[in-house]
Amino acid sequence: MNLFELGKETKHQNTVRVLVLPNVTYAKDIEADSFVQCLKKQITLLNEIRNDLWFYLILPVPVPSLQYANSTQWYIPLPTFPQTMRHQMDVPKIQKLLSRNFDFDLIMSHLPDHTVGYKSICYNVTHHTPPIFGYAHWWDFKSQSGDNFLPQIIGALQYDRCYINTQAQKNLVLNQARETFNDNTISKLDDILTVQHLGVDAKDIIDNINETPEKIIVFNHRPDTYKHFKQFMAVCDKLWEMRQDFKVWIPLLDKPNRDYVVTTKFNKKGYYKELQNCYMGFAPKQTYGGWSVAATDGMMNGCPFVFYDDTYYHELMQTADFFKDDHEALMLMNTYLDDPQFRNEQAERALDWMREKLIYKDKMIEMSEYMDKLLDKAHKISYNSEKLQEILQWIKNSGSVSKLELIDKLGWGRGIKWTPYRRALMNHPNIYDVKGSNPTYCWKD
Repeated sequence: MNLFELGKETKHQNTVRVLVLPNVTYAKDIEADSFVQCLKKQITLLNEIRNDLWFYLILPVPVPSLQYANSTQWYIPLPTFPQTMRHQMDVPKIQKLLSRNFDFDLIMSHLPDHTVGYKSICYNVTHHTPPIFGYAHWWDFKSQSGDNFLPQIIGALQYDRCYINTQAQKNLVLNQARETFNDNTISKLDDILTVQHLGVDAKDIIDNINETPEKIIVFNHRPDTYKHFKQFMAVCDKLWEMRQDFKVWIPLLDKPNRDYVVTTKFNKKGYYKELQNCYMGFAPKQTYGGWSVAATDGMMNGCPFVFYDDTYYHELMQTADFFKDDHEALMLMNTYLDDPQFRNEQAERALDWMREKLIYKDKMIEMSEYMDKLLDKAHKISYNSEKLQEILQWIKNSGSVSKLELIDKLGWGRGIKWTPYRRALMNHPNIYDVKGSNPTYCWKD
């Protein structure tokens, strides 16, 4: 008897197991790391949208904010200095984590540089060849270093879809890649790279602006060269020569570097509250065309930003105030400080833009639908397969069988792919996978 015919009117929900590859660059405060912040937002929203996911998170240390009921945290030492981290993979430790006990339906990578290695380890250890999707938040352009650009492209080409912060950043990637790769590869890369703006949670957008904030200019980006920090300070020095009625808050600076600079640190709740007390924010020129979470943090808390005039910031807010050079930046900052009514109008405009254009859950709904498409198009073993019928009979007779027990019973070496069999089992009307860290195939009539 073909066991697919049994009970095919019923359908049980199955667990979708997602292996998440890390990109930690701020280990001294792991909760403030941009990867952790982004992943927290993604998992929270995906869990609101669906209830069939299980996440395996590879991290350097425990991260309380990522301890979801449907997640497993694994810990291995990870170098977090970017240039070291992108070249370092501790293969023996990763092999122990990705044991053949586990199933992985999808790989969500936040680091293209490591996808080739993880893809190989996953296949050799777990018998799986899961589709890869995810993000690339940073690119080593020639204007920065260029040392790791080619490995990033090779890794990105392993993705089915690689989300990228802005169209401006995508254009930079394609233009530099054309110097090395042929037209066919560039066309493939163009299809893989998909712009997804990193919006905010609707619940995080405040209802009303603070109409009487302190005259605080916030620079809540990393105080680094790629954020034109020295140029920002030079503008502020000129502003201080003209007037001394303001402060500059730089929360990521270790200690004040001017009399008018404050570097007070807060937890996330306190950080948002202080942004509500800020008069304006500054979005500097940057060399990699990326998204500015610092700006959206401020805007959703009623703090209007002035932006360097480039395409990546126009994508963030088309109706904002832009400056082309330091002089225009200085004039804009003066205008805001001199005109509280104008400042408040711009703050209201920023809130409206966030509500109408940058609700991140809309993007996560699209991502959730794409995850289902990846699973649906994956190759499945035919139900006419004798080996699959044998596996189905084992599960039916036993009631439940772990993935490890099935592999041991089959006696398969690493060269045989398990993914097509799992996809067939997950589409069988009587089979379901227990929602938990360890996959277990259960039979239900």
